[in-house]
Amino acid sequence: MSPPLSIMIVEDERDLSHLYKLYLERFEIDSIIFANPLLALEHCEQNHGRYTLVLLDWGLPFINGLELSKRIRRINSNVHILILTGYHIKDMVVEDEFREAKITEVLLKPIHLSDRWAHIIKLCSNKQYLS
Repeated sequence: MSPPLSIMIVEDERDLSHLYKLYLERFEIDSIIFANPLLALEHCEQNHGRYTLVLLDWGLPFINGLELSKRIRRINSNVHILILTGYHIKDMVVEDEFREAKITEVLLKPIHLSDRWAHIIKLCSNKQYLS
């Protein structure tokens, strides 16, 4: 039996983050929301290994999603990280940065968790990253 999913959501759009949380609660999935990526990072440091998955927005205040991913990766090398964005990130960043952050996947907004949920569960059961 695999361990239960625990998800950290880092999204500065309140409506979206609460929508994601409500959806996850339907499946009794533990989740926490952060609008501030620096507070999310601090929480990761204090709760190392707690989360199976981090859903984070690319366009965050203070630092972008890729930089946050790299910092989270230094704390927890096993967590899956999904970046949510309305932009084609690979056109905007250097591939080496993606390799360093070990992003599991980039999902384009708008995302409907109900459509992507089976895929996300499958990702969390596999150890694969974008390269």
